Amino acid sequence: MRDIVRRLRRRVVRRIPLRTRRMLRARLHLGRVPLPPRELRMGGKHFQDDAEFVAKATADVQKLVAQGLTKRSRVLDWGCGAGRLAIGIIETWGTIGHYSGVDVQAPLIAWARTNLSPGRPRFEFTHVDIANARYNPAGEPVRTIPGADGSVDVFHAYSVLSHMTTDDVKGYLAEIHRLLDPRGFAWVTAFVEDDVPDEVENPPGYGPLRWSGRLHCVRFNRATFEAWISGAGLRVVDFSYGTETDGQSAYVLRR
Repeated sequence: MRDIVRRLRRRVVRRIPLRTRRMLRARLHLGRVPLPPRELRMGGKHFQDDAEFVAKATADVQKLVAQGLTKRSRVLDWGCGAGRLAIGIIETWGTIGHYSGVDVQAPLIAWARTNLSPGRPRFEFTHVDIANARYNPAGEPVRTIPGADGSVDVFHAYSVLSHMTTDDVKGYLAEIHRLLDPRGFAWVTAFVEDDVPDEVENPPGYGPLRWSGRLHCVRFNRATFEAWISGAGLRVVDFSYGTETDGQSAYVLRR
């Protein structure tokens, strides 16, 4: 009788849309880990809802798991904000081999250090004072990411290259290559399209938003962008067109 009940329950659950199931699970998990205040949540208005914020965080972890992330992985979350991916990892496993979150926005790193690092020695957050015309215009004009050569199993950059110019993208792709373990991978997003100029900042009439301010959206020609990837010694092993925030595409890269 118990087996029959379990089978019926599984059938009912499968009929619930996947996104709804994730949201329901996220609501059950709320309170297990602190969530950043809404004004510190990067990535768009859809992250203002607590359950959706957690659901997206855990869904991103599962995307990385599909590519090889494990509980033992060394993760570098570049442009980590207030630690959304870290929250997803904590909700999923509680811990990880090592998580390093890096961002140019000091208030976001300060919140993550205060609320996510205590009691979790494998989670660390680093503020870097590096220039970005949108998020840190007064920073140092360098293109470096802290970390030793070959020290990263999973490099994550959600909505980071999408707010950079060509020279920055090229420089940071070389940094990704330097940081990755030979068996590791990078998961990055970018605005890319076919049959467009190599680079356009805030292209009018493109995407779901009215872009405003420096580097709100930097769109690249896909073939050109992928040539930069190759030039940095990386290769594309997976590509998902337009699946991420505001129509960004997702790339999985390996050395």
